[in-house]
Amino acid sequence: MTTTIYDMVSKKVASDTRWSAKVTLSDRNDYFVYVDDSGFDKIADRENTVLVLAGNGPLIAKWKEWWYTSLDTNNLPETDIDGENVVNLMIVDKSNNEILFDAGQKKALFCELSSIMLSVFAGSGDIHAASCWYSNRCVNTAIESASKLDYFTSNVVRYVDFTSGNSNISEMDYNYSSIVNAIMERGFIMNLSESTAANDVGTPLNQHQIKDEINTLFTTGNAVASAPVPGMSTFKWSDKNKEKLVTAINKVKVLENI
Repeated sequence: MTTTIYDMVSKKVASDTRWSAKVTLSDRNDYFVYVDDSGFDKIADRENTVLVLAGNGPLIAKWKEWWYTSLDTNNLPETDIDGENVVNLMIVDKSNNEILFDAGQKKALFCELSSIMLSVFAGSGDIHAASCWYSNRCVNTAIESASKLDYFTSNVVRYVDFTSGNSNISEMDYNYSSIVNAIMERGFIMNLSESTAANDVGTPLNQHQIKDEINTLFTTGNAVASAPVPGMSTFKWSDKNKEKLVTAINKVKVLENI
Protein backbone atom coordinates (compact mmCIF):
# COMPACT_ATOMS: atom_id res chain seq x y z
CA MET A 1 0.00 0.00 0.00
CA THR A 2 1.35 3.44 0.61
CA THR A 3 1.55 6.68 2.54
CA THR A 4 0.92 10.11 0.99
CA ILE A 5 0.88 13.48 2.74
CA TYR A 6 -0.25 16.99 1.85
CA ASP A 7 1.39 19.28 4.40
CA MET A 8 -0.50 22.57 4.17
CA VAL A 9 1.67 24.17 6.85
CA SER A 10 4.96 23.59 5.04
CA LYS A 11 3.27 23.82 1.62
CA LYS A 12 4.42 20.52 0.19
CA VAL A 13 3.20 17.10 -0.86
CA ALA A 14 5.09 13.88 -0.24
CA SER A 15 4.77 10.14 -0.68
CA ASP A 16 6.70 6.95 -0.21
CA THR A 17 7.80 4.99 -3.29
CA ARG A 18 6.72 1.39 -2.64
CA TRP A 19 4.75 -0.57 -5.24
CA SER A 20 3.72 -4.05 -4.20
CA ALA A 21 1.51 -7.07 -4.75
CA LYS A 22 0.30 -9.98 -2.66
CA VAL A 23 0.38 -13.28 -4.52
CA THR A 24 -0.54 -16.88 -3.72
CA LEU A 25 1.83 -19.28 -5.46
CA SER A 26 1.73 -22.96 -6.39
CA ASP A 27 3.18 -23.92 -2.99
CA ARG A 28 -0.06 -22.46 -1.54
CA ASN A 29 1.84 -19.86 0.47
CA ASP A 30 1.09 -16.15 0.34
CA TYR A 31 3.93 -13.87 -0.68
CA PHE A 32 4.52 -10.14 -0.69
CA VAL A 33 6.62 -8.70 -3.54
CA TYR A 34 7.64 -5.07 -3.72
CA VAL A 35 10.05 -2.49 -5.06
CA ASP A 36 11.07 0.94 -3.73
CA ASP A 37 13.06 2.36 -6.66
CA SER A 38 10.92 1.87 -9.76
CA GLY A 39 11.17 5.51 -10.86
CA PHE A 40 7.38 5.54 -11.24
CA ASP A 41 6.29 8.07 -8.60
CA LYS A 42 2.86 8.57 -7.03
CA ILE A 43 3.22 12.34 -7.49
CA ALA A 44 2.69 13.95 -10.91
CA ASP A 45 3.91 17.55 -10.87
CA ARG A 46 3.10 20.45 -13.17
CA GLU A 47 4.24 24.07 -12.89
CA ASN A 48 1.39 25.33 -10.67
CA THR A 49 -0.55 22.19 -9.78
CA VAL A 50 0.23 18.68 -8.59
CA LEU A 51 -1.58 15.34 -8.68
CA VAL A 52 -1.08 12.85 -5.83
CA LEU A 53 -2.13 9.26 -6.47
CA ALA A 54 -2.53 5.85 -4.89
CA GLY A 55 -4.31 2.67 -5.88
CA ASN A 56 -4.22 0.32 -8.85
CA GLY A 57 -0.92 0.63 -10.75
CA PRO A 58 -2.21 0.23 -14.33
CA LEU A 59 -4.99 2.78 -13.83
CA ILE A 60 -2.66 5.21 -12.06
CA ALA A 61 -0.43 4.99 -15.14
CA LYS A 62 -3.40 6.08 -17.26
CA TRP A 63 -4.18 8.97 -14.90
CA LYS A 64 -0.57 10.16 -14.96
CA GLU A 65 -0.46 10.04 -18.75
CA TRP A 66 -3.76 11.95 -18.93
CA TRP A 67 -2.50 14.51 -16.39
CA TYR A 68 0.71 15.18 -18.32
CA THR A 69 -0.52 14.93 -21.90
CA SER A 70 -4.27 15.53 -22.09
CA LEU A 71 -6.50 16.94 -19.32
CA ASP A 72 -9.42 16.25 -21.64
CA THR A 73 -12.48 16.24 -19.38
CA ASN A 74 -14.51 14.53 -22.11
CA ASN A 75 -12.18 11.55 -21.98
CA LEU A 76 -11.44 10.78 -18.32
CA PRO A 77 -9.23 7.81 -17.41
CA GLU A 78 -10.76 4.70 -15.89
CA THR A 79 -11.32 4.60 -12.15
CA ASP A 80 -13.24 1.39 -11.46
CA ILE A 81 -12.62 -2.34 -11.66
CA ASP A 82 -15.66 -4.59 -11.37
CA GLY A 83 -17.70 -1.55 -10.33
CA GLU A 84 -15.42 -0.52 -7.47
CA ASN A 85 -13.19 2.55 -7.33
CA VAL A 86 -9.49 1.65 -7.27
CA VAL A 87 -7.97 5.13 -7.71
CA ASN A 88 -7.31 7.52 -4.83
CA LEU A 89 -6.29 10.98 -5.99
CA MET A 90 -5.90 14.57 -4.92
CA ILE A 91 -5.34 17.64 -7.06
CA VAL A 92 -3.59 20.53 -5.33
CA ASP A 93 -3.20 24.15 -6.42
CA LYS A 94 0.41 24.88 -5.48
CA SER A 95 0.17 28.61 -6.03
CA ASN A 96 -2.73 29.02 -3.59
CA ASN A 97 -1.92 26.02 -1.36
CA GLU A 98 -5.36 24.45 -1.57
CA ILE A 99 -7.09 21.25 -2.62
CA LEU A 100 -9.00 21.52 -5.88
CA PHE A 101 -10.36 17.98 -5.85
CA ASP A 102 -9.96 14.71 -3.99
CA ALA A 103 -11.33 11.20 -4.46
CA GLY A 104 -11.06 8.36 -1.96
CA GLN A 105 -10.62 7.95 1.76
CA LYS A 106 -8.23 10.28 3.55
CA LYS A 107 -7.47 11.46 7.07
CA ALA A 108 -6.99 15.13 7.95
CA LEU A 109 -5.61 17.05 10.91
CA PHE A 110 -7.11 20.41 11.90
CA CYS A 111 -5.99 23.21 14.19
CA GLU A 112 -7.93 22.88 17.46
CA LEU A 113 -8.30 26.65 17.82
CA SER A 114 -9.09 27.79 14.29
CA SER A 115 -10.42 24.55 12.75
CA ILE A 116 -8.14 25.23 9.77
CA MET A 117 -6.98 22.11 7.96
CA LEU A 118 -3.27 21.47 8.53
CA SER A 119 -2.50 18.25 6.70
CA VAL A 120 -4.04 15.36 4.76
CA PHE A 121 -2.96 11.72 4.77
CA ALA A 122 -3.87 8.68 2.66
CA GLY A 123 -2.79 5.05 2.51
CA SER A 124 -2.20 2.07 4.73
CA GLY A 125 0.34 4.05 6.73
CA ASP A 126 -1.82 7.16 7.08
CA ILE A 127 -2.60 6.88 10.81
CA HIS A 128 1.05 6.26 11.69
CA ALA A 129 2.21 9.17 9.54
CA ALA A 130 -0.46 11.48 10.93
CA SER A 131 0.51 10.69 14.52
CA CYS A 132 4.17 11.36 13.79
CA TRP A 133 3.51 14.52 11.77
CA TYR A 134 1.35 15.92 14.57
CA SER A 135 4.41 15.75 16.84
CA ASN A 136 7.20 16.88 14.53
CA ARG A 137 5.63 18.63 11.48
CA CYS A 138 8.04 16.86 9.09
CA VAL A 139 6.76 14.83 6.12
CA ASN A 140 10.03 12.91 5.75
CA THR A 141 10.05 11.80 9.36
CA ALA A 142 6.33 10.99 9.20
CA ILE A 143 6.70 8.68 6.20
CA GLU A 144 9.84 7.06 7.61
CA SER A 145 7.94 6.45 10.85
CA ALA A 146 5.04 4.84 8.95
CA SER A 147 7.46 2.55 7.12
CA LYS A 148 8.52 0.99 10.42
CA LEU A 149 4.93 -0.04 11.18
CA ASP A 150 3.46 -0.74 7.75
CA TYR A 151 4.64 -3.41 5.28
CA PHE A 152 3.35 -1.43 2.35
CA THR A 153 5.19 1.87 2.97
CA SER A 154 8.84 2.43 2.11
CA ASN A 155 11.22 4.78 3.90
CA VAL A 156 12.15 6.42 0.57
CA VAL A 157 10.41 9.80 0.32
CA ARG A 158 9.47 11.78 -2.78
CA TYR A 159 8.27 15.37 -2.39
CA VAL A 160 7.36 18.63 -4.08
CA ASP A 161 7.93 21.87 -2.14
CA PHE A 162 5.60 24.65 -3.31
CA THR A 163 7.60 27.50 -1.78
CA SER A 164 11.11 26.70 -2.97
CA GLY A 165 10.10 24.81 -6.09
CA ASN A 166 12.40 21.98 -5.05
CA SER A 167 11.40 18.42 -5.89
CA ASN A 168 13.02 15.00 -6.01
CA ILE A 169 10.39 13.15 -8.05
CA SER A 170 11.58 11.14 -11.02
CA GLU A 171 11.16 11.95 -14.69
CA MET A 172 7.71 12.02 -16.30
CA ASP A 173 7.16 8.25 -16.19
CA TYR A 174 3.64 6.96 -16.78
CA ASN A 175 4.54 3.50 -18.08
CA TYR A 176 3.16 0.77 -15.80
CA SER A 177 5.76 -1.68 -17.10
CA SER A 178 8.39 0.42 -15.30
CA ILE A 179 6.96 -0.83 -12.01
CA VAL A 180 6.75 -4.49 -13.04
CA ASN A 181 10.24 -4.49 -14.58
CA ALA A 182 11.65 -2.91 -11.43
CA ILE A 183 9.94 -5.52 -9.22
CA MET A 184 11.39 -8.36 -11.27
CA GLU A 185 14.87 -6.86 -11.57
CA ARG A 186 15.38 -5.07 -8.24
CA GLY A 187 12.44 -6.08 -6.08
CA PHE A 188 12.19 -8.20 -2.94
CA ILE A 189 9.94 -11.01 -1.76
CA MET A 190 8.68 -12.07 1.66
CA ASN A 191 6.82 -15.24 2.62
CA LEU A 192 3.84 -13.99 4.62
CA SER A 193 3.35 -17.40 6.24
CA GLU A 194 6.60 -16.81 8.11
CA SER A 195 7.02 -14.38 10.98
CA THR A 196 8.14 -11.03 9.57
CA ALA A 197 8.30 -7.48 10.87
CA ALA A 198 7.02 -4.45 8.99
CA ASN A 199 10.55 -3.22 8.30
CA ASP A 200 11.94 -6.59 7.13
CA VAL A 201 13.60 -6.40 3.73
CA GLY A 202 13.01 -9.94 2.47
CA THR A 203 14.94 -11.79 -0.24
CA PRO A 204 15.97 -10.28 -3.60
CA LEU A 205 13.36 -11.57 -6.06
CA ASN A 206 15.84 -12.13 -8.89
CA GLN A 207 17.64 -14.64 -6.64
CA HIS A 208 14.49 -16.51 -5.62
CA GLN A 209 13.57 -19.88 -7.13
CA ILE A 210 9.96 -18.83 -7.77
CA LYS A 211 10.72 -15.62 -9.67
CA ASP A 212 9.58 -17.15 -12.98
CA GLU A 213 6.18 -18.01 -11.50
CA ILE A 214 5.75 -14.45 -10.24
CA ASN A 215 6.83 -13.05 -13.60
CA THR A 216 4.12 -15.17 -15.26
CA LEU A 217 1.51 -13.80 -12.85
CA PHE A 218 2.43 -10.21 -13.76
CA THR A 219 2.59 -11.02 -17.49
CA THR A 220 -0.90 -12.56 -17.47
CA GLY A 221 -2.36 -9.83 -15.26
CA ASN A 222 -3.07 -12.23 -12.40
CA ALA A 223 -0.78 -10.10 -10.24
CA VAL A 224 -1.08 -6.32 -10.27
CA ALA A 225 1.35 -3.89 -8.67
CA SER A 226 -0.45 -1.28 -6.66
CA ALA A 227 -0.43 1.17 -3.77
CA PRO A 228 -3.99 0.60 -2.52
CA VAL A 229 -5.70 2.54 0.23
CA PRO A 230 -8.05 0.93 2.82
CA GLY A 231 -11.67 1.88 2.20
CA MET A 232 -10.90 3.30 -1.23
CA SER A 233 -13.72 1.39 -2.96
CA THR A 234 -16.36 3.18 -0.85
CA PHE A 235 -15.85 6.32 -2.96
CA LYS A 236 -18.23 6.49 -5.91
CA TRP A 237 -17.56 8.36 -9.14
CA SER A 238 -21.06 9.77 -9.30
CA ASP A 239 -22.11 12.38 -11.84
CA LYS A 240 -21.77 14.99 -9.08
CA ASN A 241 -18.20 13.97 -8.30
CA LYS A 242 -17.31 13.91 -11.99
CA GLU A 243 -18.70 17.44 -12.30
CA LYS A 244 -16.48 18.50 -9.38
CA LEU A 245 -13.48 16.98 -11.16
CA VAL A 246 -14.31 18.84 -14.38
CA THR A 247 -14.52 22.11 -12.43
CA ALA A 248 -11.15 21.37 -10.84
CA ILE A 249 -9.51 20.56 -14.17
CA ASN A 250 -10.84 23.79 -15.66
CA LYS A 251 -9.07 25.60 -12.80
CA VAL A 252 -5.92 23.59 -13.50
CA LYS A 253 -6.00 24.70 -17.13
CA VAL A 254 -6.24 28.34 -16.06
CA LEU A 255 -3.38 27.95 -13.58
CA GLU A 256 -1.25 26.15 -16.19
CA ASN A 257 -2.18 28.62 -18.98
CA ILE A 258 -3.54 25.85 -21.18
